[in-house]
Amino acid sequence: MLQKWLFGIGGVVLMFTMLFLFLGDRASEDTMLAKNIMEEANSGTTVVSLNKLTAFDWEKAQIFGPYTTKDTIEETMDIQFRGSTSGLDVREDIFLLVFAKDGHVIKTAVLYRNIGDYTTKNGMLTPDNDLLSIK
Repeated sequence: MLQKWLFGIGGVVLMFTMLFLFLGDRASEDTMLAKNIMEEANSGTTVVSLNKLTAFDWEKAQIFGPYTTKDTIEETMDIQFRGSTSGLDVREDIFLLVFAKDGHVIKTAVLYRNIGDYTTKNGMLTPDNDLLSIK
């Protein structure tokens, strides 16, 4: 009887561990950040400082345009991407702003093209080089 209980408890612990490993390292979509960036763009701003709008720690970020694949994001940023790309690889109406820390994506923000096209002036964005351009 004791062996059944130990086996059952071990199985539950193993399932929770696997669930945590699968879901625990997933990037979350920051809809408030996206909204704030797009509001800045709608007000006529052509350059947005990401440090002023982010309330989380990040090491690097990059903006990706329509039809970008998950593999391209991983190769460009040298990271592991777990989370949703919001269909970026098949959509032409969005850009995806991707934030990473410690080799993993931590946040994403979906930015709509009807407001403008988003670029960086000096390559990869960092906390010291945080300016996102809107054309």
